[in-house]
Amino acid sequence: MKYQCPVCFYDGLPYPPADYHICLCCGTEFGSDDADFSHAQLREMWVGSGAPWFFRNPPADWNPWTQLLKAGMLAAIPDSQTGFIVDAAFASMGGDADYQKQEMLIAEEFSRTDWEALEISERELARVEG
Repeated sequence: MKYQCPVCFYDGLPYPPADYHICLCCGTEFGSDDADFSHAQLREMWVGSGAPWFFRNPPADWNPWTQLLKAGMLAAIPDSQTGFIVDAAFASMGGDADYQKQEMLIAEEFSRTDWEALEISERELARVEG
């Protein structure tokens, strides 16, 4: 079973984030570092240092910004890098089957919503003109 780090959201931890285990990605030692700082503060420090991989070599397709985006943590990404990082992260997620399925569902829903909005605006326009 794999576990997720509550600081950097790396989802490949071999052990739960507790009992002095260390996150391979951000280096947080659970039970020590998170006793002194909140997970949000530790995340801010990790991102502030450039969000480097902590232990040995990162997985081949690892990207800290994609990892944070998938976790819904866009606000954690520095403003100066957001546009570039978001574009690169979404481009790298294009090969992800789950992302593609979600993207298709969102596109279908968006299309339906757009169509409904168009019909409503046409009806309102017809009332105003009529």
